[in-house]
Amino acid sequence: MELEPFRLIFLSQRSASIRYFPPMEVPGFRPRYRFGTTLSPTDIARMIRERLGNNNPRGLLLRSTQDHLVLTFPQRDSAAWTPQMDISFEAMSDGRNLVRCLIGPNPTIWMLFAGGYLALVLLALTGLTLGIAQQMAGDTPWGHPLAGLATAAILVAAFVERTGRRRARPDMHYLSIFVDDALGCKCLELAREELV
Repeated sequence: MELEPFRLIFLSQRSASIRYFPPMEVPGFRPRYRFGTTLSPTDIARMIRERLGNNNPRGLLLRSTQDHLVLTFPQRDSAAWTPQMDISFEAMSDGRNLVRCLIGPNPTIWMLFAGGYLALVLLALTGLTLGIAQQMAGDTPWGHPLAGLATAAILVAAFVERTGRRRARPDMHYLSIFVDDALGCKCLELAREELV
């Protein structure tokens, strides 16, 4: 069955033209894709469920609500860096549906790193400020080592993040190929090729 209802689109405030929308960085930490389709969210969910039932060698799992699907790897095969795909739907004025796909780590891991970076940066700035104030007051500036430790922790966190990204790449590609095959289109594959 050949499907023709998919078109990659770009929504711009300047024009309502339909053209390719490149994802962020592919295969970056959280690549994003968009495409328009005449298929309903129910049809898309049904097609993905059929693929999960018929051809699912890695045992992917699907959680769904009315306008949101989450495609994940089973817990037994997951690590902290294992990605998931969030698929959301939005009705457009022309009667078509906008499908948004986001591939990234579990939101808990994402928030852990975002919160960790924020806390470490604040700690480094506090240590630096405290150290300067202590130095200006003629005291022993013990705030400077605190800033150094926080900076070292930021570098360690960045290394761990980069390692997780590298290890997640094959799974990110697997998710996008799985959805392309399930929908019978090459929407996500076209987005990747356009960037190369």
